[in-house]
Amino acid sequence: MRPGAQLARLPGAVLLAHRAPRRSLWRQVLLSIVVTNLLLVFLALVIYLGRHAGT
Repeated sequence: MRPGAQLARLPGAVLLAHRAPRRSLWRQVLLSIVVTNLLLVFLALVIYLGRHAGT
């Protein structure tokens, strides 16, 4: 009974294991893009304000 139950559960675990990394990779890529965009905007604002603060 137990070996059969484990074998029956393996395909679901394998499918979840294969689906999870793809979602996490997509989330990591999207998060990295958002973070880099926010950092670029922040740096652009700092440079812009720094240049126009002296005038």
